[in-house]
Amino acid sequence: MSDPQHKIAVAGAAHGHVLTFAKEAAQVDGAGLVGLYDANAGVRQTAAQSLNVPEYDDLDALLACDPALVLIGAIPLQRVDLAIRAIEAGAAVLIDKPLAVTDADLDRVIAAQQKTGKTVMVFFPYRGAPEVLAAKQAIEQGRIGKLVRVFSCGPHKLNAPGRPAWHWTASDNGGALIDIGSHHVDICCWFANQSPQWISAQHGNFSQPDHNEFQDFAHGMMRFESGTLAYFEVDWLNPASMKYFGDTRLWLQGTAGKIEIRIGDEVSACIWTHEETQRPLDIGALPDATQWSTSQCEDLIHRRPTAISQDDVWRASRVSLRAFESAQAGGAPVTM
Repeated sequence: MSDPQHKIAVAGAAHGHVLTFAKEAAQVDGAGLVGLYDANAGVRQTAAQSLNVPEYDDLDALLACDPALVLIGAIPLQRVDLAIRAIEAGAAVLIDKPLAVTDADLDRVIAAQQKTGKTVMVFFPYRGAPEVLAAKQAIEQGRIGKLVRVFSCGPHKLNAPGRPAWHWTASDNGGALIDIGSHHVDICCWFANQSPQWISAQHGNFSQPDHNEFQDFAHGMMRFESGTLAYFEVDWLNPASMKYFGDTRLWLQGTAGKIEIRIGDEVSACIWTHEETQRPLDIGALPDATQWSTSQCEDLIHRRPTAISQDDVWRASRVSLRAFESAQAGGAPVTM
């Protein structure tokens, strides 16, 4: 079989998210997966079999295949090193969140990206949900007036018995505010269309006494120069009885109306205004989430601008780090 026109490689598969967007990336015309690297032999073998691709125990050998795009799902602490090696080899990268668990690592990858000019994108799938895209359009059209408040809520199931050791440590995965919190920091900043002036956050561990670095609940509040407020909440306490792993909810309050979104066991997006009672947002002309993800991979492969800008990636990562800093200080506001 001949090599694909556009080669895609996977570097690190500790988190299963990377397998999902590897399959979506492979749907790009002319693209194909050429191999998978992970330092852990067991992880490498299982993931490579899942994707039906060759295993590589040497990242340099995989990068020698000259991939246009490298997908990274390693242990969060390892992601920046892999990203830097990939962009220095000439590839664009798409990374599972979180990008970086320390400011020093974030600074290193920013410097490497600016030197190479290669895109470093983080996979924030809420951006591609048609319900969320429709809400963004409605706000830009002024249907709910001036945006007053964004409230983004992301409960997750813990599934504790299946979690690897790195999941429980702040040093390896950054903690709830940096890990799953980065999704909601990104969404809040995107709806507000700016960076926050300050952030205040708190976190705690209410259910896992054997894991003292772990947080199963966290929340944060931000204020923007426009006056818009944002509040986000994340947890690992979603009931096991729920059908889906997550139960994302968004409440967007404006001066002339509001929007409510749910993506989980129920999927809905409704708008209320002073003139109209509840009605669903129209998502008929929008791509579904899988189509959106594939289009982002296509843009990365072809070196085109992506829906999530490079500045947005840096912003979400930096603000998440400041949220963790605030929580460690008992919720003291941190200026951006």
